[in-house]
Amino acid sequence: MNKKYDVVIIGGGIGGYYSAMALKRGGKTVALVEKNSLGGTALRWGALPVKKALDSFKGIKDKYNETKNIRENLINKWNEDLKTLDSKIKEDLINENIDIYIGNGKFIDSKRFTVEDEILDAQYFIIATGTEPHSIKEISIDGVNIITHKEAIDLTHIPKSITILGGNVEGIEFAALYAELGVDVIVIEKEDGILSGNDGDLVEPIETHLISKGVKIIKGIGAKSAKVSKGAVETLLEDGTIISTEKALVTFMRKPNFPLGIENTNIKTNENNIIVYENLLTDEQNIFAIGDINGILGMAHVAIQQGLSVADYILNGIPVDTSYYILPRAVFTLPEMAGVGKQELELKEDGISYKIGIALFKDSWRGWAKNIDCGFVKVILDEENKILGLWMIGENVSEYIGLIGSVIKDGKTADDLLSNLIIHPSLGESIREALLQGKNRR
Repeated sequence: MNKKYDVVIIGGGIGGYYSAMALKRGGKTVALVEKNSLGGTALRWGALPVKKALDSFKGIKDKYNETKNIRENLINKWNEDLKTLDSKIKEDLINENIDIYIGNGKFIDSKRFTVEDEILDAQYFIIATGTEPHSIKEISIDGVNIITHKEAIDLTHIPKSITILGGNVEGIEFAALYAELGVDVIVIEKEDGILSGNDGDLVEPIETHLISKGVKIIKGIGAKSAKVSKGAVETLLEDGTIISTEKALVTFMRKPNFPLGIENTNIKTNENNIIVYENLLTDEQNIFAIGDINGILGMAHVAIQQGLSVADYILNGIPVDTSYYILPRAVFTLPEMAGVGKQELELKEDGISYKIGIALFKDSWRGWAKNIDCGFVKVILDEENKILGLWMIGENVSEYIGLIGSVIKDGKTADDLLSNLIIHPSLGESIREALLQGKNRR
């Protein structure tokens, strides 16, 4: 049976979700195809659930009984919460009259896509199939003992001990969560430090907190292999050390989810992604690729922006902007790290001179009122006091960063921000203090 649509979106993750909603609200007929569960990694299988779980422990000052009760309540209602999330995603799409197809579909050609017994004809296709966890041959993912984020987020089956392979954002966020749940956690990171690519003063509070929770972090040594023996995972490190834990979580590699039948189109790919050009179009001028599958940047907020931008291009002919040199980022640990713009290590590599200003949240009036004892704001300025970067460490700092990117993108200076009124008392006053320190530094 043939059905005709203006747009068919392949992949029900965060990028596909936002693109579908925008296109339908713009008057297009839209179908969304998902082979497994709606929501993808960002909404359903990792990012959002991890953040929800970690939010439960925020504000807890190592009170054992209180933490224990939170842990038990979280685990007892976890499956119910995830079912509610599943329902919300589906209801949002249904309420917009977006047709949903669940199944592993296939391109017939550049105009037709088949799923189950249906053939979907469309003027446009948007591929939003993302990526999935991958590993080396010597560390074979079995989904039981050697697991990925999909299994790790099942908090109703928490291991007593776990080795996390990769000190990247995903690995460190899971380390933070499992540590709060009372799991013995070991993180293996081949690089010399966790959260590679970030300034040491931003990473240090996160690492210190993890260590205070009993997390063991092994840096500068990679994992060679892992095997299951007598119900445990034995991980062999490059220096010959063997680490035995109940489970091992693989976070260090991902592979693309190419849609079936892609060979029936003119779309070009490489080993890691679909190749896209201007406006995120593929070699087929009616097929776009958004999110992780195009290999531009593997971040959920980038996928959202691309989904909305492609929808705007289809609806209004507005070109897609993929200049992400001002990119907000966040690590949802305890404490959180969030920021936008350049960091010191990048500026040093490029030989650019800069000044910094740092203000502790605890030194602000609002910080005193809230009994905040950690976290800070760090601003990075050039010699003319133009803002190059703004970064924060602390509880919920990801909430403050989103729109700061426009300040840097527009070339605003410290004085430009200081000329604006900042509510008193608020933690935002720490931004003012950091700007004043950086501006006056010689």
